[in-house]
Amino acid sequence: MLSHLELRPVTEADLDAFDLAFQSESGATQYQWFGFTPTTALREALRTRGLLAGADNMLAVTVNGELAGRVEWLERRWGRRDTSLCWEIAIGLLPDSRGRGIGTWAQRELVRYLFTHTRVERVQATTDPENRAEVRCLEKIGFRLEGIVRRAQWRGGRWHDQLLYSILRDEFDQKTAGPSAGSTP
Repeated sequence: MLSHLELRPVTEADLDAFDLAFQSESGATQYQWFGFTPTTALREALRTRGLLAGADNMLAVTVNGELAGRVEWLERRWGRRDTSLCWEIAIGLLPDSRGRGIGTWAQRELVRYLFTHTRVERVQATTDPENRAEVRCLEKIGFRLEGIVRRAQWRGGRWHDQLLYSILRDEFDQKTAGPSAGSTP
């Protein structure tokens, strides 16, 4: 049972668990396997800024105190860097945590966090058109499909299209957007 879900700062042990879980296509999923990647920069960002307050940020997702995955938010710009910042969110769930509603809850809470604690007007996400679970998740949260970004992602030896979704601050209702932190999805 999913009685207590939480977003919290990432620890070194979390990064160790992510390295172990996401070191193969079966662990990362076909939509997030980009080959073996060094995590030195990620570990340095954890050491120097806790993976917070930067251009690339991460929180751990826990269920009943156990690590379930991570959510990330990355700076994206649609014009001049001083005036056109938005966040792009991403998620990686550990294999045993998939298909239980945790991803929808975690991404909803991340959007809530970003609209509460940053001044951005827009949060966006991209996903493979075949990733039906993520498409459903984004749509449940209230993201709107903006279009297809053609051949935007190199993965598995070929180029893949990506669907671009977004949600604006006034489209995300803080009160009715679903369960808040610490509750069941």
